[in-house]
Amino acid sequence: MRYSIILGAAALVAASPAPQAFDPNGLDAVATLTQGPPVGVGPAQETAYQPGAAQSQAAAAATATAIAQSAKRSINEKSLKARTFWWSWHSLKQISPAPAPVPSVTSTTSTSTVVPTTTSAPVVAAQTTKAPSTTDGVVPSSCTPVSWTNTYAFTSDSACPTAIEVGTYCGFINPDDPCAPQPAGKGVPPTDDTVNGFLNNDAYKQLAVGAQTPSGYMQSFVNLQGATTGNGYLSYKTLDSYDVATCSKFCDDSDTCTGFNIYIERDPKWNPHQCSCDNPPSTINYKCSIWGQKLTKDTATNTGSGRDSFQVVITGSNGYNKATYTPPTPPSCSRPQNCGKKLLNQAPYCMGQKTFPGPFDPSLCAAYAQAQNAINRKFGIIGAFLSLFGMNKGACIQFQAAYLEKAGLGFGTHCRLFTKKFTPDQATLDISVGGTSQWGCQQAFTWDVDVNASFTWGGWSRKN
Repeated sequence: MRYSIILGAAALVAASPAPQAFDPNGLDAVATLTQGPPVGVGPAQETAYQPGAAQSQAAAAATATAIAQSAKRSINEKSLKARTFWWSWHSLKQISPAPAPVPSVTSTTSTSTVVPTTTSAPVVAAQTTKAPSTTDGVVPSSCTPVSWTNTYAFTSDSACPTAIEVGTYCGFINPDDPCAPQPAGKGVPPTDDTVNGFLNNDAYKQLAVGAQTPSGYMQSFVNLQGATTGNGYLSYKTLDSYDVATCSKFCDDSDTCTGFNIYIERDPKWNPHQCSCDNPPSTINYKCSIWGQKLTKDTATNTGSGRDSFQVVITGSNGYNKATYTPPTPPSCSRPQNCGKKLLNQAPYCMGQKTFPGPFDPSLCAAYAQAQNAINRKFGIIGAFLSLFGMNKGACIQFQAAYLEKAGLGFGTHCRLFTKKFTPDQATLDISVGGTSQWGCQQAFTWDVDVNASFTWGGWSRKN
């Protein structure tokens, strides 16, 4: 199968003078896209958030010197592209096409607003065109491909009785082929193997409503018929059973995970596309997805999709958020402080701000801040001694990382760089009120920054 991930990153930079309050105009130009696990079963590592690539991308967003009260406006603005995971797990006939790039955003004439510029997409993990192999039963011989020509390259081996698709192994069956068996789920299909039979199966309901909330988590929703979507998607895995404890451990093993979604999905037993049998029996998958955003019932918008005459649907969807979450402290940073759901609005001391659509990841702000300081040091506009006292306009000594939401869905990490240190009680800007009411802040923290540090730690996480 053709898996592809298109990651576009929109970085929103301060105008001159430095940013006042919060201007959503540039952010509003970025389309909110459905993100989450692919339909069926695919290589999770290829749809997962890549923190190392994202950190390097954030550092690359610092491209010129910047000081408080004179953060420069980018002259050449490019097209804003929403960060999205786009999978061609099945043909484009079955999945809606990826949206066109958002048109360029023009600069505002105000001197106290945020003006967008664009950064290029971050690098992601190496791609493969193959799905996992499967041993899920036998497809009836009466089910045959329709109007299909196999265009894959093959090789041979004397020890293998059949031709071998290049890049695979002897006996490999490509699940992308018409009528090809799909990865076998661990769940038991209902006796009434229909959409209604699946959605009304009491056994699935009892798994969801009877699940125990793991220690350290709070249940957000229970037994919905939709899975979570949003920009904060991190990764997913299939489970051997409806195992909330295993799903919570998957979340705990990630630096950036703040919550998880466990659910049951009805998938086709073989690929119905261009197959004469286009409404196959079902295979049942238990799925666990992890998120760097808040999960609410309003985020459970993925209710399935059609695969030719087969309908993928979801049930037993439970969502959980960590009761408390403090992000790990990035390298050469210190003194994390929780600002709740409010932003610092300190224009005279702000040397720039950017927003990176995706999960909540304060390490992006650290990478951006340290890269900005390195550029300023190169041009000799940082005085280390004065910076210790918060008096130098050319050094970031503190940054704020906040996670923004739009219309209740996770949006991205918002970074503000400051040349003076502030306390949480000075974070007074609530972006959920007034003219920006569709926007909100889920959580915000500040960190102090070593002005002599450089971004040399791409790929860092607390776990490694």
